[in-house]
Amino acid sequence: MRQENVESECRAKRPAGRPRSEASRASILDAAYSFLRNLPVASISLLHIARKARVSSATVYRWWSTKEALLLDAFLNKADRAMVLQDEGAPLERLREYILQVGRFFTGESGIVAARLLTAIQDNPILRKEFLERVYQPREKEIRAVVKEAIQLRQLPAAMEVSIFLDSIIGPLLARLLLHHEQIDEAFVISVFDRVVAGTRAQEPAG
Repeated sequence: MRQENVESECRAKRPAGRPRSEASRASILDAAYSFLRNLPVASISLLHIARKARVSSATVYRWWSTKEALLLDAFLNKADRAMVLQDEGAPLERLREYILQVGRFFTGESGIVAARLLTAIQDNPILRKEFLERVYQPREKEIRAVVKEAIQLRQLPAAMEVSIFLDSIIGPLLARLLLHHEQIDEAFVISVFDRVVAGTRAQEPAG
C-alpha cells in the first residue's frame, strides 16, 4: 500500500510532456518574432532562435525544417489573432472592418515585421513561396468570397474586376507600410475603402 502511494505521488509530481512541449514551441515562436522585429530575415538563423528560446536545435527542427517556415509561423501566430474576417453581417461591412484590422496591424511593431517579410520575399524564393501559400492565398480566398457575396447582393457591380478592386484597397496601405512616408490611421483606411467602393459602383452601366 505504501509503495502504491509513493508511485502515485511521483506521477503527480512528474510534469506532463505535452504542456512542456507546447511551452517550448511558444518560446520558439516568441524568439523568432523578436528577431523579426529587430533583424533582416537574411541575418536570422535557426540556431539563433534556438539559443534565444533556450531549447536545442533538435527541438526546433522537430517542428520546422526551414527558417522560412518558422518565421512565417511566428508571423501568423500574431496575425491570425489580430486580423479576423467575420462570418456574419453585411459583406461590405465585414470587408471594411477587416481592412481596418489590416491597417491597425500595419502600425507599430507588427507593421515592421510585415514590411520586413514583404521586403525579404523579393530575394528569398523559399520565403516567397511559403508566404504566398500560407499567408496571401488563404486570405485572398476568404476576401474574394466576401466580395462575391457583395456582388450577389448587388452591393457591387457584377462585371467588376475583383483583383483590381482588392488591389486598389490594399495597395495604398502597402505603399505607406513600405515607404513610411505617412501614417496608416483609421481615417486613411476608411477613406481608401469608401473611395474604392464608390468608384467601383460608379463604373456600373446605367439601367
